[in-house]
Amino acid sequence: MNDIIRYIAKRLVIGVLVVLFVTVLIFAIMQAMPGDPVDLMVDTRVSAEKVMEIKAQWGLDKPPVVQYFYWLGNIFQGDFGTSISLKQNVTDLIAQRLPYTLMLTGAALIIEYLLAIPLGLLAAVRKNRLTDKALTITTVVLWSMPPFWLGVLLMMIFSIKLNVLPLSGYSGFISLILPALTLALPALAQIFRLTRSEVLDVMDEKYVTTAYAKGIDNRKVLIKHVLRNALIPVTVMFFLSLPWLIGGAVVVENVFAWPGMGQLLWKGIAKQDFVIVQGIIFVITILTVICNIIGDMISGILDPRIRLE
Repeated sequence: MNDIIRYIAKRLVIGVLVVLFVTVLIFAIMQAMPGDPVDLMVDTRVSAEKVMEIKAQWGLDKPPVVQYFYWLGNIFQGDFGTSISLKQNVTDLIAQRLPYTLMLTGAALIIEYLLAIPLGLLAAVRKNRLTDKALTITTVVLWSMPPFWLGVLLMMIFSIKLNVLPLSGYSGFISLILPALTLALPALAQIFRLTRSEVLDVMDEKYVTTAYAKGIDNRKVLIKHVLRNALIPVTVMFFLSLPWLIGGAVVVENVFAWPGMGQLLWKGIAKQDFVIVQGIIFVITILTVICNIIGDMISGILDPRIRLE
């Protein structure tokens, strides 16, 4: 029990350090970006005095180090500042958009695992046969597809040609199907290959051979002995996959005009609204660190050898 507590405490400390490092990196990148966000707010005829007044209002006249610590202190109080282009509180904007992003990534994650695990098991059972080769090739093709191209392809088939699903925007659960599939299908290959590999490794274990020798039904052996043990790394990967899906959602949300954080981030980048960009990237970082910590905890609990290492 003490080993588990020490392991979790160590991961939490590392997570905090990672978050602090990322805040420095985010701020440095935003400072290095060309252009001045104030120029987007004012007309070219505005006097230099007025421009300086606006910079002072937004705290842009202070040294970068002072700006960083001011921003860091505010975000740990839940205040991400005010959007330069939208003139709205960024915390409120993120709070409005975050549920849609989590809805999209959650649905994509469920679809990904519901398809990948049984297909990976089937491919492993039929190793080197036509079914295995066909599934492997299909998943590699899906993995190779750019999300924006796959999204447009699905829109052309199901929205324009068949007219069975909404083209874009959010109008209820049915409008979630296409963007969730677009996000899930390319990521399917990773979980498929992991499941297939783990199942093949477990099937070579002696206790599986013993179970077959005892005459236990093939389906029971696959589910109770093989799949149960093979799913340990797959379960850990469930939490590690979420941050990657959130990152990929930036493109998918813009393709389908989905009202999530990705679309807001894209607008913030286009308008050089660094307040929005910093806030959203910080939230994505927090979600990534939390998911990684949960994944590490689960792997440490399921496999004591990891804690000893």
